[in-house]
Amino acid sequence: MYQFVDTQPTSDTGGTSLSLQTVFNGNNLDELLTDETGRFVTLSVGGRGILNRRLDLVQMPGAHGSRVKGVTYDVREIPVKFLIADDTNEGLRERFNRLNGYIKGNEKRLEFTDENAHFIATLSGANIPDEDSNSLVCMMTFTCADSAKRVNEKVIEVGTSESIHTITGQDSAPWEISLRFTANTDKFELETDSGLYILLGYDFIEGDRLTIKYEGREVWLNDDRDLRFAIMLASNYELLEPGPLVVKASHACELKYEERYY
Repeated sequence: MYQFVDTQPTSDTGGTSLSLQTVFNGNNLDELLTDETGRFVTLSVGGRGILNRRLDLVQMPGAHGSRVKGVTYDVREIPVKFLIADDTNEGLRERFNRLNGYIKGNEKRLEFTDENAHFIATLSGANIPDEDSNSLVCMMTFTCADSAKRVNEKVIEVGTSESIHTITGQDSAPWEISLRFTANTDKFELETDSGLYILLGYDFIEGDRLTIKYEGREVWLNDDRDLRFAIMLASNYELLEPGPLVVKASHACELKYEERYY
């Protein structure tokens, strides 16, 4: 667990200047819940280090021990220890109400300001002590069903001729393709040497914007028209695997992904 000792806000205006702050679904809890009458301070965070693995073991007849058939990662639990305080009992209750509103929602982006990374998380529990004071040290736990730590967003500029790139990170990653057509055409095609292949048949016109996502198999034209019906059967949705990638497309586009670590 990462421990941080200095938890005192240093700004006379009520803001915090700590290196560790909690941001859930775009809401910086330390900033939004700190003012002239009270504060929220992230004290420590766990669960961001080495992740437990589940081993699929097979016993071999006549052999000692077992053989590892496969490995999968456990669900990630991220406990966040925090201080919440207010000048009055009523103010403390209102501050908790606001906190509850900020941490609502399933599978939202969770990040901490001391690391360039984020998780997809849902609040799964909290440990709040008896309210015998207007200053409480509490714990809330976020669960990441998808345990990956997402780090840097990478953008690959794909042209109409083959180009070689390196997919970085520790594990396979979903992707997103985006482009704007510069001429009328009746198809879009993207192919790689790793199995990923996308073929769409549709009468695109100059200026059309196309977005294709691995997750949910989404295909959007101009951000508002569902174009999944245009996916041809030859298409093959594959995750991007770490390592070299050879790619080209019928029209210049961007291929985006986020590095994944465990």
